[in-house]
Amino acid sequence: MKIIHTINQWSFGITLALYVTIIGGLLAQILLGVIQIFLAIIITIQWDKLENNIKKLLYGYWGTCAIYAIIYTSKLHHLNDYIGFLFFTLIPMSIAAYHLYITYRIKQTTQC
Repeated sequence: MKIIHTINQWSFGITLALYVTIIGGLLAQILLGVIQIFLAIIITIQWDKLENNIKKLLYGYWGTCAIYAIIYTSKLHHLNDYIGFLFFTLIPMSIAAYHLYITYRIKQTTQC
């Protein structure tokens, strides 16, 4: 499980660094999302090994991802430029930071 946090940490850091060029950050954010969903699936598969507080964090992560997906498919984020900016940059990176926190907590609480 410690390697999951390391992969997540590097992916998140590279994405932030690529935001120096706005387009690079946005493109890296797509890859970061794919990596984090893949890592979250791996973590969920190992559900029985997780402590209850980690399970609650993971419920929150999946719920947030579901809400984000619903808003994305409903096109509500196209109301104006400010909401579009939030929807494509700040909200996904906030979700990514939350996932990074979850993997950090897993790394701190597991011996694997």
